[in-house]
Amino acid sequence: MANNYIPQVDYTSRDYESLRQELIDLIPFFAPKWTNRDPADFGMTIVELFTYIGDQLNYYIDRSVNESFITTASQRDNVLKLARLLGYQPIDSTAASVLLTFSNSTAQTIIVPKRTQVATSQISSGQQVQVIFETDEAVTVPAKAANVNGSITVTATQGESRGYGIDEDNGKIGDSDGSPYQTFQIPESPVVNNSIEIYVSGVKFTQVPYLIDYQGYDPVFSVVTNSDGETFVQFGDNISGRIPNNGAEIFAYYRVGGGTIGNVSAGSIKFILTNFVAGLAVGNPTVGETSGAASGGADPESTDSIRVNAPKSIRSLNRAVSLADYSALAIQVPGVAKAVSDADVFSSVTLFIAPYGDSGLQVDGITSSVVFNNLAEEVLDYFTDKIPPGVSLTLQPPSYVDVRIKLDCVILSQYKRSQVEANIVAAINQLFDFDNVSFNDSIYPSDLYKVLGEVEGISRTTLSRMLRKDEDKVFSINNKALTSNVATLTTSATHNYKIGDTVLISGVGAPFNGTSVITGVTSNTFTYALINDNVTSAAVSPVGTSKLVIVKDILCAKRELPQLETTRNAGVITVVGLELGVTGGIS
Repeated sequence: MANNYIPQVDYTSRDYESLRQELIDLIPFFAPKWTNRDPADFGMTIVELFTYIGDQLNYYIDRSVNESFITTASQRDNVLKLARLLGYQPIDSTAASVLLTFSNSTAQTIIVPKRTQVATSQISSGQQVQVIFETDEAVTVPAKAANVNGSITVTATQGESRGYGIDEDNGKIGDSDGSPYQTFQIPESPVVNNSIEIYVSGVKFTQVPYLIDYQGYDPVFSVVTNSDGETFVQFGDNISGRIPNNGAEIFAYYRVGGGTIGNVSAGSIKFILTNFVAGLAVGNPTVGETSGAASGGADPESTDSIRVNAPKSIRSLNRAVSLADYSALAIQVPGVAKAVSDADVFSSVTLFIAPYGDSGLQVDGITSSVVFNNLAEEVLDYFTDKIPPGVSLTLQPPSYVDVRIKLDCVILSQYKRSQVEANIVAAINQLFDFDNVSFNDSIYPSDLYKVLGEVEGISRTTLSRMLRKDEDKVFSINNKALTSNVATLTTSATHNYKIGDTVLISGVGAPFNGTSVITGVTSNTFTYALINDNVTSAAVSPVGTSKLVIVKDILCAKRELPQLETTRNAGVITVVGLELGVTGGIS
């Protein structure tokens, strides 16, 4: 698993106990007649007061040292500043996109203008909230014909437009004073990544990652977001980027929104908020294999991700030579969350990238998604001047390894069972969270026990199954027999069990159900010891199942990312890879 532990610099190696002992050790040299070490002794009280002050001073010394390095800093504000020092641009909130279907039940065509707002109601943190999308272009919805409503599709992006050309004040954010490196705050947050447009005296300024890459006459600006989520635009110095003329009014267009909340399920968008016309309706249905769910929404890049990615961004020196260079350069492209590269020959490199807010795959788990395809084009453009001549670069989405886990936990009697159970699920989900896994990852049973050891209220834990879904051996059983304390079960297809495998049998009926160790196999039968009266050979109807019970390390290939097994229905992702049994505690 990806290790998010932050190593700390113990610069002084001095804590309360060590300081206290050092002071006590000095007493015989400076006050040999002072022999009382009783805590009630006034002298010992003075020693402990000085020890307390020393402990506090040394703590702040250590914290200052740790916050000076990006690999040890823990405060987001410091991590962001150090990332900027390294030239790394953390990703801000990314907006989800969705394919809308507008329908018209009238006999007249209806024009739906650009930025028409539609919405859905969504549950977030236990509260009902409205998620708003805006159409990306104007469309004309055909009239109803032959009793069939006219319809048309259009893409929409989550968030609300603000500022220039939208608000009454035209989004004015300030006046230029003619000085270099002027900074102005965007009045609302969170601002969607790459959505800001700046207008100065009728000239449109363009957002760029680094001002230093541009000339003094170029109308460009850069964007900085602080740890509070406040976004600022910064202009140049007439050497790298143009200074707005003294006294010029500065206007901003931007979008507010973004985040994972925008990844709404299919069929959930139902309301037209602006430009509504009688007879006009909207939806985001699933059509065939094309999911109607919104995708691509992502929260701002996490502190852990910045801490890992920022140092990587300077290792390649803006040139792709080694495979590690390709990965380090790819994560500098906005929208790329994780990247890894592979090659059999130097002239052909495959780069696997995982987008923010999207798996990179469609519902079938094989075909690349629209989000991935759009991002791939940006990545290829970015690499145009960075790869050696004669090298072909191919981009591929990641493969996801579904993991299945069966876990039984006993809760201490004084703890509420439901609360501890919720904490257990949260801890395991956190272990497999996208931010906490990596390409070519390995997850061991000890990792699972480690995170569960941090959950308060667990008495003991038994892990009986942990394996990749593609290694799980599940077979249907259509016949059963028991002779001389040996059970024989027949599978409906050729199985690949082997002697010594432990299997969980269900749906066959007593006394066959339960966990057993296989003692013999043929192509479509397996046997195991079972002390009981003989059972005449009989068909199992409905068929039962047997599945492998084993605890294995989860080892991922280079292009693979681990996740708890999930299912997707109408865009709603449900975790199904965790079987959790909880006993004890207070009900």
